[in-house]
Amino acid sequence: MEPAGTAVRRAYDANAERYASLFLNDLDHDSQTVEALASFAAGVATLPGPVLDVGCGPGSVVNHLGGVGLDVSGIDLSPGQIEQAHRAYPERSFAVGDLTALDVVDASLGGIVSRYSIIHLDPVVLGAVFAEWFRALQPGAPLFVSFFGSRSPDAHGTPFDHKVVTAYELDPATVGDLLRDVGFGRIEIVATPIPEGGRPFDHTTLLAQKRS
Repeated sequence: MEPAGTAVRRAYDANAERYASLFLNDLDHDSQTVEALASFAAGVATLPGPVLDVGCGPGSVVNHLGGVGLDVSGIDLSPGQIEQAHRAYPERSFAVGDLTALDVVDASLGGIVSRYSIIHLDPVVLGAVFAEWFRALQPGAPLFVSFFGSRSPDAHGTPFDHKVVTAYELDPATVGDLLRDVGFGRIEIVATPIPEGGRPFDHTTLLAQKRS
């Protein structure tokens, strides 16, 4: 069996053009995410470091945050996704990279965005991933993370058939606790139910801050 990261990369490479066609303009129809990104951007405003979108896909969030004046770049495990991002937003900065091992020095980032990029990670590694993000962020820097939120703690880590590759639903309270364990605070959770007939979990956004 190939490593999980390799399977995710292969799947997103194979679906790169289709994924970009579906999601390049998704923020145009998602006022809640735009509002949450505005709150995130306000938290970055007083910090000198750049923002990193980890798991940036075809780049729409990087472009949005760049448009409101942030120094932002994106990384993604999939070279195919990065190719789509460069094609759509040639003026923005993108590179292949691993969100579980950031190629940045300690306390150098002014913010991290992770929009539906942790959903393909085995939930048992989330604590270590959050510790890595904590290492990379400046004191006081904000974190934006979104995922498919369980409506029951018992469903945390339940796999489901995502359109690209297997994903996991995550309990928001459990994710919040994991963040607190590594040193994040000021955690705010916003959940929006998926429309009737959809899967039994919510679109969940969590905003947090690295404690000073």
